[in-house]
Amino acid sequence: MGRRINSTGSVKNILLGLIGVGALATLALLLVLLNGHPSGKTKDVLISRGLSLKAVSEVLHQEGLVTRPRLFSILLRVTQGNKRVRAGEFRFQMGANLMNHLRVLYNSDPITYGITVPEGWNVRQIASLLAEKQLGDAQKFVQIALDPASAKKLKLNTPHLEGFLYPDTYFFSRIDGEQKILDAMVGRFFQEYNSRFKDSIQASGMSLEKVVTLASIVEKETGQPSERPLIASVFFNRLKKGMRLQSDPTTIYGINNFNGNITKDDLRKFTPYNTYVISGLPPGPIASPGGAAIEAVLKPETSDYLYFVSNNNGTHFFSKTYKDHLKFVKEYQMNRRKK
Repeated sequence: MGRRINSTGSVKNILLGLIGVGALATLALLLVLLNGHPSGKTKDVLISRGLSLKAVSEVLHQEGLVTRPRLFSILLRVTQGNKRVRAGEFRFQMGANLMNHLRVLYNSDPITYGITVPEGWNVRQIASLLAEKQLGDAQKFVQIALDPASAKKLKLNTPHLEGFLYPDTYFFSRIDGEQKILDAMVGRFFQEYNSRFKDSIQASGMSLEKVVTLASIVEKETGQPSERPLIASVFFNRLKKGMRLQSDPTTIYGINNFNGNITKDDLRKFTPYNTYVISGLPPGPIASPGGAAIEAVLKPETSDYLYFVSNNNGTHFFSKTYKDHLKFVKEYQMNRRKK
């Protein structure tokens, strides 16, 4: 008789063999996933919005971080990367293993960059700063900020968002984009407005737009905090008497591609912002005023001054009459020639 085949034992051996093969495959996979030799160097990589998991893997491959993009793509898929991968700029360790890269994508905060918007800057200056820091396109930022629809959406009675981008230090990611950055700056303005200025502006009888417009002019006229309430009083006095503001910064704002030299022709040329030509306030702010400039407009000093001229050291000569003003102008011009 032939040998009897033990079917039970054969199945057991096959299963053990398969388990052994599976264990080896799993071990091999773990070695691949955990194998890495960090070099100590880092690589910042931008993961754009809307990328597929395959595309994310290819980006890391092109940046020299992933040598097996197909395997990494599978790893992303089985770990629900479609729900966990975020857009942003992330810092990876060169030579690190795939599991480390996975942790960066899932758990690390995107890299942000700090920018400081000084008091008195206008939209175009802010746009240039964002472009310099590679946080946005300057032309697109200006286009959105100066679009009348942007102001209308916030129910602002101004031609644009100039003046409502609050001076402060912000932190943005390269993925944020121009609209999100604008929203953050305008949001910061209204945060300050609601917590510091709302009640005072309502009590003043002036509109928010008028306060911010006048504050932007005060901000541009002096860099001395102590002078702001006095500068504000001069403008209020002129407005009450029906005098034109005759503010150089407003005129400059209305000049396209201003070259730094204001001329008599500039002062005579009509623009909506030339307060040597128009009466009252311009149609909107000319820059972003800080909180102190807004406070100066809400709490101006009491004075009879109608004129002021720079004495070339950051402060001004103030006068009540045009005769005294001319005297100070002459003195200033003589001092400037001597210097």
